[in-house]
Amino acid sequence: MFLIFGIKRMARRLATLFALCGHCGSPAAQVVVRRSTWFSLFFVPVIPLGTKYFTTCTLCGVTTRLDKDRAMKMVASAEQLSARSAAAPVTGTGTGTELQTDAPPPPAPPLQP
Repeated sequence: MFLIFGIKRMARRLATLFALCGHCGSPAAQVVVRRSTWFSLFFVPVIPLGTKYFTTCTLCGVTTRLDKDRAMKMVASAEQLSARSAAAPVTGTGTGTELQTDAPPPPAPPLQP
């Protein structure tokens, strides 16, 4: 009888937010990732062995390890920003370039031979 076991690592993107990078100091998108390590039996993850949190700067590519509390605060702030932007009303700028849904489309230009 064969017994196939091993270790499997899985990464899940939790949030992407705009912040200052601790390494390069420039404002850029920061990706918050949860990386879990599992004991697998017959290629099926069975027992969780550990979880680590990381943030990666999309500009310079540096990955920094976070503790769970800091990662969850970053995820919560990203969710608040996305909920606030989704609830904000869309207003026109008044320049006349807004899309009008009740007006017919403009006629197509004539074809040239």
